[in-house]
Amino acid sequence: MALGGRARRLRARGRAIGATLAVTVVATVLLWVFDLAPGWLAPVLSAVVTAALVEETIRLQRRRTPRGDPVDCHVALSDASYLNVPAGAGEPRRVVPASGHTVRLYVSAPERTVVLAGLRVVVLERRPPRGELSPHHGILPVRAYTVLLDEEPPRLEPRGEDTPATFSYTVGPDDPETFELRVETERWQVAWELELDWVCGRRTGTVRVDLAGHPFRTAARSPRGLSWEDLA
Repeated sequence: MALGGRARRLRARGRAIGATLAVTVVATVLLWVFDLAPGWLAPVLSAVVTAALVEETIRLQRRRTPRGDPVDCHVALSDASYLNVPAGAGEPRRVVPASGHTVRLYVSAPERTVVLAGLRVVVLERRPPRGELSPHHGILPVRAYTVLLDEEPPRLEPRGEDTPATFSYTVGPDDPETFELRVETERWQVAWELELDWVCGRRTGTVRVDLAGHPFRTAARSPRGLSWEDLA
């Protein structure tokens, strides 16, 4: 029904444009032939109507042209303890979230309804963890998943009654979703990102989710008060 209604609206708009053009041509001919107005009026009228038709054509073309991803994604970290990783091997000193922290993923569809069809974890790097643990406490999750970074491929595991076993959600202009991902690794320091699949009408695509162009980083926890170097 939606596709049929859109086709009818486009046909009606096309007929309106054709009628406007025909009336303009007739009016211009009458103005020139019968000299019903000053000579300058006809070309001015033609120019104005032509500009309006060009603008309408461009607007219709924009409506037909597929735009970018129809979903917006924003992320925030919470419930995190941190490892103070010393500088070494050509890398600067870092503060890396420890295993068990939460990534809160906000997904919205500003313009139309979109089906979220899948969410995957992509590991970019694994290395032995380093540094000393600084504990911290955070907040409870909303749509709760556990990110298992040690598995190959990495896996999302649902947590809680409000999280279905299959990742399938619908977001719309007034209906966003919030995902909280508790990230876990017992053996590695991992650089990783997310890939969010979407379906919008007949269009499909994938949005890469990271920290403002940088990968997420998560390190295995060392015992409190000790560093991984002490355990080596």
